[in-house]
Amino acid sequence: MNSVMNKLRLPAVGLISLGALNILASILLLLGRIASLIKGEERVIVNDAERLGYEASMVYFPLVSLISIATAPIIIYGGVQMLSARKYSLALMAAILALMPFSSLCCLLGVPIGIWAIVVLRSPEVKAAFQNSQMPAQ
Repeated sequence: MNSVMNKLRLPAVGLISLGALNILASILLLLGRIASLIKGEERVIVNDAERLGYEASMVYFPLVSLISIATAPIIIYGGVQMLSARKYSLALMAAILALMPFSSLCCLLGVPIGIWAIVVLRSPEVKAAFQNSQMPAQ
């Protein structure tokens, strides 16, 4: 059981850290967007492609930030559950959410951490540890 807990520790801490980074990055991005709206300075856009990219980013990044803020607590809580080998489905859901770019601003970190967590969670001894922790104490 102790070796299984050691296997779970690093990817679980990775999920918790990723969730915290997602919240921080999302808040900073939203505050930056609000500051640019308050400042009111217009960009000089020279062609239609640049205008389309600029307008898309004005919608995309705040939207992804809000989604990331909403999913980060699930990623953090799933990481906490993974640390204690409880609620397997929630830990797996947190790992899957970490993989998705629209739910994680830190997708460069989220993809490897999410894959690592899924690989660890899918191993038979880890599944058995989660099942054993669900059994009532006698």
